[in-house]
Amino acid sequence: MVRDECMAEGKLGTRTGKIEFVSELLEEKEPNDPVRGPMAFYKPSREGHCSPLYEKYKLQLITPHPRFGFHTQYDQHNKWLWEVPEHRQVVDGMPYAIIRIHPRRAAERGIHDRDIVRVWNDRGEILCMAKVTNRLEEHTVHLYGSSGMYEPAEPGKNSIDKGGCANILTSPDMIEGRHIPGMTPNSTLVEMEVYKQPLKPGMVLNELLEKANGEVK
Repeated sequence: MVRDECMAEGKLGTRTGKIEFVSELLEEKEPNDPVRGPMAFYKPSREGHCSPLYEKYKLQLITPHPRFGFHTQYDQHNKWLWEVPEHRQVVDGMPYAIIRIHPRRAAERGIHDRDIVRVWNDRGEILCMAKVTNRLEEHTVHLYGSSGMYEPAEPGKNSIDKGGCANILTSPDMIEGRHIPGMTPNSTLVEMEVYKQPLKPGMVLNELLEKANGEVK
């Protein structure tokens, strides 16, 4: 109720109604919380440029909420979404997710625009289409999360995913701390390279859907 009244008066929902560099509520309730204290502080990522894993995987993967799709609900059933060039690019009937990489890091790996690339870490591997761009920090790669269509190259086997499902690469570990429930999708290190194996055309998912629709008719 207090928060609603503050918002109605044009104030923030803090106790003071202003921006608090030190939270009065946290200072009262959890003054010694090592993860989320009253004052914001820097905490190195469990999987970032300061972690031991950085020696093996040099790119920080960020997976923001999808801009064009809504999780996987529309990607799988509405092919018109595949026509958005910043969302997916279709090659031989397979709509590859777009992963963005800085020109310097792309050049180091021989990656060019529209190359199909393998992105991997210890958790798994996926295929995407590369977009080389200056619009991100040079050691960071960008792939929209929660919109990957899981499409294993060898259905029924632990094989590379053609659908660009970022969740294969991200950690299942939650944020540390008793009072902070949440995932850690951006604490992810990966590597990238041009995929040189033959590409398998089409999507098994579409074939199954078309077959099922035919049987219903």
